[in-house]
Amino acid sequence: MNILSSSSMKSVCCILALLALVMPIAAAEQQGSTDLLRIFGNANMDDRIDDADAAYVQGIVDGKCAPTKLSDANLDGRIDSLDIDTINEIIKGEEKELTVSDSIDRNVTIKMPAKSLIALGSYRNEAVKILNAQDMMVGVSSDIIEMKYYYPELADKPAVGTWSTPDSEAIVNLRPDIVITSANRDRATKLEESLKSAGIAVLGLDFYRDNIIRSEMKTLGFILNKNDEADRYLQWRNGYEQPIRDYVAALKEDEKSRLFMEWGSKNTISEISSYGKGSSGDSVCDFTGGRNIAADLPEYPKVDSEWVLKENPDVIIKSLAPGSGSAGWNSTKEAAAILKSYVDERPGWSNLDAAKNNRIYLLSTEIAWGPDGIVGDAYYARWLNPEIDIDPEKIYKEYLEMFMGLEYPEGVVLGYPEK
Repeated sequence: MNILSSSSMKSVCCILALLALVMPIAAAEQQGSTDLLRIFGNANMDDRIDDADAAYVQGIVDGKCAPTKLSDANLDGRIDSLDIDTINEIIKGEEKELTVSDSIDRNVTIKMPAKSLIALGSYRNEAVKILNAQDMMVGVSSDIIEMKYYYPELADKPAVGTWSTPDSEAIVNLRPDIVITSANRDRATKLEESLKSAGIAVLGLDFYRDNIIRSEMKTLGFILNKNDEADRYLQWRNGYEQPIRDYVAALKEDEKSRLFMEWGSKNTISEISSYGKGSSGDSVCDFTGGRNIAADLPEYPKVDSEWVLKENPDVIIKSLAPGSGSAGWNSTKEAAAILKSYVDERPGWSNLDAAKNNRIYLLSTEIAWGPDGIVGDAYYARWLNPEIDIDPEKIYKEYLEMFMGLEYPEGVVLGYPEK
């Protein structure tokens, strides 16, 4: 066994640190799922802030290691002993503020301790609830009030507009310490500008992309002093992700089914919304062992029916919002009727291999993405790999009971057909 010398180890350390410095965090995370804690002071770029970070900064000061994206703990443009002091304050829980690199690489400084917040949109409210921090919520976006099946305890909170077009004046009146919006740069920047004078921090976090949801959950858990809750969720989630990874890792490329993914309720035979390269759907397809037939197209392409017929996929998964006031459809009969209509209205689709082999599926968007998206991943994995041993319904039941404080709605149909 070859063992690197001390000097070689330092060289490797510095090379990796330089890569972390020059590569934006969000870009690095595209390489795969990570638990990276996106807080300045996490100098060694792992999943926590501890004595190892102070030691790493001392290594930078001594010229033994290179700076990283998060090593300037007090964000004063210099890396020195003051950063070690800041890291020690964070470790002790005595920091007056934290600076976060959010999911669009914006540096956001938050006054600590954060005591109140508004999360805009279902994915972000779901994350707050997983962290058992819903008592910190002082307001909600209008969609949350309508989702009583997930957020009954938030139904009486003041509304602050929609998740995508919030009412800044209503937010200011509620005086939250933090507002969490989606990781859309234009949306986050516009909201930040409207709330800046009120001293309200705006974080851009998605909580629906598989490759960064772990990092986002770790980061929000740290900000809200809910580290244990974040770890509990991530360990639970990993318990179902790892078997999928292991199964897919053993597949040869030509053993993977060719998959077409469609989303939306307003598609026509001449314009069908799909998932292309770099999209959330593409990521799920890759993770669960499929070959996305639209992988060479733009991120969210529109194709026509003739293109699908020509490609002749092995499997088709149609994501659709149930629109039934619940996470899924009320019966298999209802889901079957929707799926039959979906195929019948597309000339020639009954002749596709996916149709002839009964491999066209309907998936509720409620569990396709977001913190509960592991349930959608399980459906994808089972539909793409019929021999895999995984039970999406069991996963969803655990999720509701463990993290949402809700009973499993017997009879709900989240994916159809089940196998």
